[in-house]
Amino acid sequence: MVLYMRQNWNDPRLKFTDYNHTVTVDVSLLENLWFPDLYFPSEKKAETHDITTDNKLLRLSPNGDILYSVRLSLLMSCPMKFHQFPMDNQTCTFQLESCK
Repeated sequence: MVLYMRQNWNDPRLKFTDYNHTVTVDVSLLENLWFPDLYFPSEKKAETHDITTDNKLLRLSPNGDILYSVRLSLLMSCPMKFHQFPMDNQTCTFQLESCK
């Protein structure tokens, strides 16, 4: 599956008053910021997209709100029950968790 994972959080240390608009900044800034450490427990393979550039976005708001968006391709496991095959119905769910 291909999805855009968008995360929002607030870091009051990043408040600014000189400019009253949301600003888009280079995602390399994430190396210096705290951000949620999320993962998909049932993920078998995950890739970020980088054609023609990294498919990532980082925006900062004057009040310290942060928006981080990344495009992901995920291969997920999905346990299935085939006891009613071929008349079965399968539902695959996935969770998003944090290490901390």
